[in-house]
Amino acid sequence: MIVALAAFLLGLLSGAMVLIGVALVPFWQSMPPGEFRGWFARHSTRIGRLMIPLGASAAVVALVAAAIERTPPRLLAAAGAGTVASITMLVNEPANHRFASHGNLDDAETTALLARWRRWHWVRIVAGLAGFWGALSALRAGG
Repeated sequence: MIVALAAFLLGLLSGAMVLIGVALVPFWQSMPPGEFRGWFARHSTRIGRLMIPLGASAAVVALVAAAIERTPPRLLAAAGAGTVASITMLVNEPANHRFASHGNLDDAETTALLARWRRWHWVRIVAGLAGFWGALSALRAGG
């Protein structure tokens, strides 16, 4: 049951991250930097209200599943979810706070930081998909 929940949460998380990567990030990059910062300050909390609990719950459930039974697929699920959480906390969330804060970034800094955010976001996507694959593989193997 816990592996099924991990697969469900990692699937949702990965899908949401792909949506952000293919729809929101290009939209953000098409905006003038000052306009992007304003948009982000107004709307980023909505994204965070979904993504933060989803990412945290996926990581916790995948880690618990791996702690209960240390099989390679469960460990892959936990590693993928842990990598997503780590990159989020160390790279993307600090950047999010900088984007949403008024006056602490100029346009060149915004453009460079958004490009960095995008690169690390795709690493998160790959890690999330690897974790999802691990959880699905654990399910196929009988849980």
